[in-house]
Parts: sequence; C-alpha cells; structure tokens
Amino acid sequence: MKKHSPFIALCAMLLFASCSKTTVNNDPVIGIWTNTIESNSVNQKIIKTESEWIFNDAYLGRYHQYENKGLTVQTDFSWKKTDEIYTITYPGTDMPDDIVILVQSTLQESDGDILAERQ
Repeated sequence: MKKHSPFIALCAMLLFASCSKTTVNNDPVIGIWTNTIESNSVNQKIIKTESEWIFNDAYLGRYHQYENKGLTVQTDFSWKKTDEIYTITYPGTDMPDDIVILVQSTLQESDGDILAERQ
C-alpha cells in the first residue's frame, strides 16, 4: 500500500494542476429575449405569434415560437459576437441567420427593426 500512495499523490497533483480555469462569459445578451406580433388571418381572427430566445453563457441557446399559445417551433441556436454585432445561427434548420446589435434593452436589426426585447 505504501508503494502506491506517492504515485496516487503525484497523479492527483498533476490532475488538479493541469485543469485550466474556465473563462466567465458575462455578455449582456445572456438571458431571455421575446418578441410578440399580432396579425389578422384570412377569416379576421387575430393571430398572436410570440418568439423567445434564451441565450446562455456557452454561446448557445434555445429558440421557441408560439402561435396563439401553441408551440410551433423549437430549436437550438448558436451565437457569436464580433465587435458590437451579434450573429444568431440556427443549425439544422432553414431559418436564416439573425444579425443584430444590442441597443439598451433591445436586439435591433441593421434597418432598425426590433428582433427582440429583454424580458
């Protein structure tokens, strides 16, 4: 037993010494963002479409879209920030990338349209 204890101590020391510290991502986009649009259908019923983006600190997130409270789209997304521009990509879908900037508590497209507001 005494022969193994220096070896175990050395392995434990190397294991803990080689672990690198994870960088903290505290980007202001992290959190929940929503957008609600109401429109009229062909038979004059109001359709309420709500979109929700949940950004996490691992540059990933989850997107949900609801129509009249029913879930119609659910997918994962990835995001990156280059300078002040955020690019949201929806891999595995035919959804186009969203390219936005953070202006106070809104994510705005280049033409000034609001993609989402912080919840």
